[in-house]
Amino acid sequence: MTAVLAAGLLAASPASAAEAVPFAADSGDTCRRGVAEGTLERYDGPVLHPAVDVEGILSDEALPTICFPDDMHSTVTFSGYRGADLVDSETYKADDEQVKFAFELSNGLLSIDRVVVQVCRFSNSPVGISYCGKAQEYKIP
Repeated sequence: MTAVLAAGLLAASPASAAEAVPFAADSGDTCRRGVAEGTLERYDGPVLHPAVDVEGILSDEALPTICFPDDMHSTVTFSGYRGADLVDSETYKADDEQVKFAFELSNGLLSIDRVVVQVCRFSNSPVGISYCGKAQEYKIP
């Protein structure tokens, strides 16, 4: 029985990736202080490991601007859903810099049909403001 299962796994079709979907989201302020850009790509593993590969960059006050620097940092959150159910999420932070990221959204079993990307800004001091840009939703083919 084990040999039959092993043979079936070896004969499984190779992993395949769909066409990459570009994404972009920002913090919603006029200075575009927090900006995330990159690609989302569905990956179908050879054995029950559907995932969305995410690759990109988060910029926090790293782009040329006429606005004065503030004492805040940016985060970008990626939330992968299947229907209304949250499958996986990941958050990255940048503070006056650009941060590259490459990761996988997956729980190992459920495929993801849409990803929501949102950039928020938070005060670096214990007391301060925070705000978020509009959440951007991307369908995963």
